[in-house]
Amino acid sequence: MSLAEKLDRYNMEYWDFKNSKIDGIHKIASYPAPMVAPMQHELLQLLVDENPAYHKMLDPFHGTGVTLVEGQQIGLEVFGIDINPYAHIIALAKLEKYDPNEIQMSNEILLQHIEVLKKSGDYTIHCFDNINKWFRNDVINDLSVIRTAIMLQNNCKNRRYYWLCFGEIVKKYSNTRTSTFKLHAKDEEKIKNMENNIYEDFKNKIEETYKLIGYPPLGKYRLECGDSNSIMQKIPKETFDIICTSPPYGDNGTTVTYGQFSMLQLLWIDSNDFQYDISSIDNFSKLDSLSLGGTLSRKNAFYCSQLVNEYIEKISPHKRKKIMQFYADYENSFRAMTRLLKKGGRMVLTLGNRKVDGIEFPFTEINVDLAKHYNLSVEYVITRNILNKRMPRKVSRLSDGQSVSSMSKETTLLLKKGCER
Repeated sequence: MSLAEKLDRYNMEYWDFKNSKIDGIHKIASYPAPMVAPMQHELLQLLVDENPAYHKMLDPFHGTGVTLVEGQQIGLEVFGIDINPYAHIIALAKLEKYDPNEIQMSNEILLQHIEVLKKSGDYTIHCFDNINKWFRNDVINDLSVIRTAIMLQNNCKNRRYYWLCFGEIVKKYSNTRTSTFKLHAKDEEKIKNMENNIYEDFKNKIEETYKLIGYPPLGKYRLECGDSNSIMQKIPKETFDIICTSPPYGDNGTTVTYGQFSMLQLLWIDSNDFQYDISSIDNFSKLDSLSLGGTLSRKNAFYCSQLVNEYIEKISPHKRKKIMQFYADYENSFRAMTRLLKKGGRMVLTLGNRKVDGIEFPFTEINVDLAKHYNLSVEYVITRNILNKRMPRKVSRLSDGQSVSSMSKETTLLLKKGCER
């Protein structure tokens, strides 16, 4: 039975995963728009069952590492790339895992250090530009105590575990609104009335998170934090059997501002315990500017889909540059992915069509066009309703003041690479 025939046996409503919740290992940290783990697991399992020779998988936009974890669980060697250091920190925790006995002993030492620092006052008050806008003074003080205590831990791997937990506490006690992923301060009254339970919340977080992560590590993995296009260029061609990812649907500034969502956590976490370019967090918008279609983009598309040309004619002239900039970056990514995919390998893309000027950008159809151009056949198309994705109703605001509605549907394309033409 072919892969398409197997998929035909599924009721299409099955892929909505109506009762699916973010739990277990994927619950350790919050992040915008995570992928649906059971769906990715099922699709990857189908691919491996269909071709047991598949061993290596790439996700060049890994986010919190959902595909990497699910790929590992079915025996794949996984390689993930993401430009966002906070996504890198979360995915790394899921893949490297932690010995529960070691973490339990380390927790006791860390909590003792916190108590000693609180009493002695011998800790460094953390500071960065505009810190008082984003955190109350008492919050800055308590977070600084914990930050100092984490830096006193001798084991670097354990410190990475604590930075993961600490980042979630930083986000919870920041002055940012939860109704948007952009950095917008709450009303002063809400900031003033926020209850401070930082120490208790951190204690609970470090004592519960390792139980969700699991142990021991499952298999080989590699993670890199940086620009996926640049990193993919350095990888030998036809390295991977499967590429499974959900790429950005547009530039971060007008879709999901992953960088702004992550910035405050990153400004508190000690970057010395991770491998990423510290200059990427020079300012609150830098990460989003570096991402696909961002303001720092300078790439040109090797193949310009006619669908893009037709689309930009329908939207406002001043918005066309952003669309073309994003498409050029993405076309470079798609071309790089096809180069890295082995002949007979599969590409699984989860995609969404955003709107500009109320007109839907045909991103799914553009990917089908790119697949055809780069010698990939469309084996199957799954359209599902987005029911549980962590997305605000309005994801961002454009320069003309109009909000962009979040998407209610997404499409997964299963592509197969043919022989050289």
